[in-house]
Amino acid sequence: MILPRVFFALGHEIVGLPAGTLVDMFFRYDNTSSAFYTIRSTDQGVTWSQPTVIDVYQDIGIIDVKTGELVRGGVPNIAINPNTGTLYFVWQDARFSSGLRDGIAFSTSTDGGLSWSPAVQVNQAPGVQAFAPAIAVTTNGRIAVTYYDFRKDNSDPNVLLTNYWRITSEDGGLTWQEIPLSSSFDLRTAPKTSLGYMVTDYEGLVASGGSFVSFFVTANSGSSTNPTDVFATSTEKGIGGNTSANGHIEVNVHPLTVKEQMQLRRERRPPVEP
Repeated sequence: MILPRVFFALGHEIVGLPAGTLVDMFFRYDNTSSAFYTIRSTDQGVTWSQPTVIDVYQDIGIIDVKTGELVRGGVPNIAINPNTGTLYFVWQDARFSSGLRDGIAFSTSTDGGLSWSPAVQVNQAPGVQAFAPAIAVTTNGRIAVTYYDFRKDNSDPNVLLTNYWRITSEDGGLTWQEIPLSSSFDLRTAPKTSLGYMVTDYEGLVASGGSFVSFFVTANSGSSTNPTDVFATSTEKGIGGNTSANGHIEVNVHPLTVKEQMQLRRERRPPVEP
């Protein structure tokens, strides 16, 4: 039996090049492959080009490695240097660990999304899972990326210590400086959805002058009436504390392909009321 190819696209984000061309980034999935694409419009969205591949998608999902429980990951994000038109793209990907854990992938395009550089890993504690990246660029070319990771977690299976970080680059992504934007919080006290413990999908990062404003969610560990809060910060020094890891290495022993993650989402979707 030959199954029909089922296409769908999601995660669209549109940025505008300095000359006015629109670039739409999105994720497309069918039952044989999954990848990120861009399409372009030079007539204000009336017509669009054929898709250009940014890269394949090798996400395996995020879990609590101590219990095997799912954690809701994040969505890809694109940003543009408003002066030069250089595009920057970040997403979750497991290629850097040979499929052992998700990290944060980073790629650039200097020709308006027609071609992209090979992906490199930018999360600064590569031995632990990192997820939910966001990216922004200032007018002078300074880049920032934010993400969550589990580097401060411990061996206690009743907690999942999580932190939110921001890295910045002054040289187009060749080198990065990191600061913490949150103290450690217990992700196991966040709302648990069909796709796992969840604080993601609501992060944002914008350039403001020569700096950045970050929006993110953390769990209020132990508060049943107010399990999460949303924060905004423009700090350049972080909240204090060091950025080192605890030394543990995480391995996702229950990896899910993108296809399996999509199937899980459909299977656990609430029924539609008549």
